[in-house]
Amino acid sequence: MPYCAALDGLRAVAILLVLLFHAQVPIFPGANVGVDVFFVLSGYLITRILLAEHQTGGALDLRRFYRQRLLRLTPPLLILLLLYAVFAPLLWPDYYFHVRDWVTVLIYQADLALVFGMGPEKMIHAWSLGIEERFYLLWPLALLGLLALRSQCAALTVLLAGALLVGLWRLAALQLWSMDSSEAYYRFDMRISGLLLGAGLGIWIGRGLPVSERLLRRRWLVLAWLALVAVVLYPTNDKGRLSFGLPPVEAAVLFTLLWLHCRPQGLLGRTLAWRPLVYVGQLSYGLYLFHYPAMEYLKLQQPWWVVLLGGTGATFILAVFSHHLIERPIRRWRKAGGRIWVSAAA
Repeated sequence: MPYCAALDGLRAVAILLVLLFHAQVPIFPGANVGVDVFFVLSGYLITRILLAEHQTGGALDLRRFYRQRLLRLTPPLLILLLLYAVFAPLLWPDYYFHVRDWVTVLIYQADLALVFGMGPEKMIHAWSLGIEERFYLLWPLALLGLLALRSQCAALTVLLAGALLVGLWRLAALQLWSMDSSEAYYRFDMRISGLLLGAGLGIWIGRGLPVSERLLRRRWLVLAWLALVAVVLYPTNDKGRLSFGLPPVEAAVLFTLLWLHCRPQGLLGRTLAWRPLVYVGQLSYGLYLFHYPAMEYLKLQQPWWVVLLGGTGATFILAVFSHHLIERPIRRWRKAGGRIWVSAAA
């Protein structure tokens, strides 16, 4: 699929929300929904990429897909773990589970560990990496099954029904059966709705299905972003936000992606394609990886504004280093390797 700078701008919005939340900025109590913005976007992009490969070659090279995901995600994570191994025992000498946490994050199981009360306390943010990694492992296989249906409507119905069932299951578990929100927050089966909705939109757009002009009226876009802002600003707890806040956030991101595809040169597309915002979006993976331990340490002694400025500043330096010296060279190497492979096959 062609590069869309506005999608990097949307990534920037997501990571800025996460930074505001983990710095505990008082006026943004619901900014942790930035993670759900990432989920919808990931489901959409991965599906578009897989569909493009399937349409070009008539099949999916699963080994190649998994290898690319590994090369994309793991090297920056190893930098985080190296820094953690060096500095964490010095910063938190009274914490005795550094080795356990290090291994848990390395194998992308932080979400499961947190569900069972053994999560990485200084790297809690790694839970979302576990959710996404599990989706990357399962979704290509599920997509092959949906493509075998040979009915786009059937595939979309399955995904929409799946997302709806996840939302209802999450609502019932929290509101009817009084499940602890700290458990529901990290569970794969309760956070996959955004990934499924993004995947459904990826199929819709990737297959070139029509989009009604009624959906593309500006008032719907305004309402979508007002809903997102309302969830970010409304002072409720995780139970309320997981029960009632996630659906409007996921719908807002879904509508934003649809709008960016159909109106790429509109005001929203131009705003999200603003170069500084795009650059922050390109750094978003590194910013997400490195910010939490830095902010967690600063929160021990500093007010929120010092945590925000100091943590974001230190994180930005590490993210720039990771992006330019690790991630981009590996991406160039991957593309060069792909060209060499194609030439050899020819």
